[in-house]
Amino acid sequence: MFKREFKINFKSLMMWSITLLAIYFLIFSIYPSLINEETKESLKLMMESMPQEILAAFNMDIVGIETVFGWFKTEGYVFLVLLGGIYSAILGSTILLKEESEKTIEFLYAKPVSRSQIVTSKILCGMLNILIFTTIITIGNWIGLHTSEDFDLKQFFMISLIPILLYNMIFFICIFISTFLKKTKKAMSLGIGIVFLSYFMQIIGGMGESIEWIKKISLFEFASSRYIVLHNHIHMTYLWVGIGIIIACIIGTYCRYEHKEFK
Repeated sequence: MFKREFKINFKSLMMWSITLLAIYFLIFSIYPSLINEETKESLKLMMESMPQEILAAFNMDIVGIETVFGWFKTEGYVFLVLLGGIYSAILGSTILLKEESEKTIEFLYAKPVSRSQIVTSKILCGMLNILIFTTIITIGNWIGLHTSEDFDLKQFFMISLIPILLYNMIFFICIFISTFLKKTKKAMSLGIGIVFLSYFMQIIGGMGESIEWIKKISLFEFASSRYIVLHNHIHMTYLWVGIGIIIACIIGTYCRYEHKEFK
C-alpha cells in the first residue's frame, strides 16, 4: 500500500522539485552578471530609501544582496518556504481525503487493511515526499551556491533543512483538517489559504514592535532564517513546539479517521 501511494504522488513530487530548482538555477546563472560596482551602488541607494520595517521583513536589514548567497538568505528563502509550504499543504489536504473523494475507499476496504494502517501508509508517504523534496532542493542549491564568495556551509544547511519542520507542520495540520471534510478541492483551498495567511502574518508582524505578536504565532516563524542568520543556530523552542504540534495533529488524525463515517 505504501508503494502504491508513493507511485501516485511521485509525479507531483518531481514537478514541484524541478519547478523550484529551475527558478533557482535561472537566478543563480544570471545573478553574478547583474552585480557590478554600478549596480551595487544602486542597490545600496535603494536599500537606504526603503523603510526599515520592509527591509526587516525580508532580512535585508541584516543581509546584503550583493551576492547570490545573500539573495538566497533573503528573497530566495521566500521561494523555498512559500512554494514548499504550498506543496506540503496540497499533499496533506489530498493524500488521505482523495480516497473518499474519488470513491476508491471501497477498494481499500476490500483489502485486509485497517483504517489505522491506511493513515500510517499515507503519513509515511507524505513524510518521505517532503524529505525527498527538501533533499533535491538542498543538493541543487548547494551545487549552485557553493562558489559564491560569501558562502557559509553550516548556515546554508541550517537554512535549507529547517523548512522540513515547517513543511511537516503544514502537512500534518492539513491532513488533520481533511478528516473533517469530504471534498479535496475544499481541503486544498483551505490548506493553501493557511499557508498564505501564515506567511502574511509573519510579514506584517515584522513591521513593528507593537504588532510583533502576530509574527510569533505564524507557522513561518518556526522556520525563520532571520534567527539562524543572527545567531547561527536553530531556535530550539520553536523546534520543540513545532514537534509538539505535529504529534498532536498525528494523534488527532488517527482518532478522527478511526471514527469517521464514509458515505
